[in-house]
Amino acid sequence: MTDVRLATLADADRIAQIAAAGFYDDPVMSWAFPDDAVRLDRLQTIFGGLVRDTLPDRGTIHLADGACTAIWRDPTFEHGRMAADRVQDDATDDVPMPFSEDELSRLMILGGAMAASHPHEPHWYLNVVSTLPPQQGQGLGTAVLQPVLERCDADGARAYLESTNPRNHTLYHRHGFVDAGEIALEGGPSLTAMWRDPR
Repeated sequence: MTDVRLATLADADRIAQIAAAGFYDDPVMSWAFPDDAVRLDRLQTIFGGLVRDTLPDRGTIHLADGACTAIWRDPTFEHGRMAADRVQDDATDDVPMPFSEDELSRLMILGGAMAASHPHEPHWYLNVVSTLPPQQGQGLGTAVLQPVLERCDADGARAYLESTNPRNHTLYHRHGFVDAGEIALEGGPSLTAMWRDPR
């Protein structure tokens, strides 16, 4: 039986590792960080920052069997602060910018496109769902999504995500998400906006 639990800040490094490994071959992340040799490290930095920006009170993160994670923003969250913003805000003289200018430029394109397309009505936002590659295809994604999707159904709340990889659409469609248009990236691949109505 799959063990699904709420994550805490003590899990931040593990969540970042799961997300980075799961997104290593992702089309959008491969565009943002084209150098295979540094992509994993860059992704761990991005996702580690996201976890620390989400917990303890700006969203919900679940872990399944220590190999799969889902990062959600709840309907009260005010969207608009993207990864590039966090990176720039956190950079100091003592802590140099962790990304090259080209990488930061692509992150800003990505963040800007996502922000421009992000809906304003209340919703649960599935920011990230990721599974370690060796454990993919074993139902962990379904298990880790269930707690918040069940809450959406109970509360009559909608859910939204941007899919960066067409390979994942089957999982999202199975759980009630429907395609809601493409989000184009200047010079890069596109994302697919997806909505889910409560059941």
